[in-house]
Amino acid sequence: MQIDDFLRSIPLAPFTMPQIAWLAGAVAGLKFASNRSPSWLWEDFYEDIYEMIGLIGHVEPADPGTSPQDGDGQVGSAFEALGGYVSVVGEMTPVGLYFRVPLSYQGSVIQLLDGLTILHVHGEIVIAAADLPAFLRLVPIKGPLAEWLEEEDIL
Repeated sequence: MQIDDFLRSIPLAPFTMPQIAWLAGAVAGLKFASNRSPSWLWEDFYEDIYEMIGLIGHVEPADPGTSPQDGDGQVGSAFEALGGYVSVVGEMTPVGLYFRVPLSYQGSVIQLLDGLTILHVHGEIVIAAADLPAFLRLVPIKGPLAEWLEEEDIL
């Protein structure tokens, strides 16, 4: 049974299931998630991710800039996986959207987002505010970060 077939077979839940690639990126991001404010908002988001993973079974993390892998090949896009990762670890700054990536994956993320204005130093990446609309057309952001972007009329 293919993963997408399995996901379609799950009864409707009180949340919509993201793509498996997005979840794989979120799982990778959870390894680096820090205390976020307000904590109740982020804790609920993290719990939702764990609940979705529980419904699926096991989800292998997809490091930023990579496509999730399954035994028989890729199970989604690197953009989708990056969206899950950034949804968990990303934060807005006056300059743009900031997130950290393991240094070994920084080049992959920069290559994936070729054409966007990206500031990067030693595993820290900022997507310039002017390029956020283009970034958000490529990379699906969910959770509290998406809610904030909607409130600010960016998403």
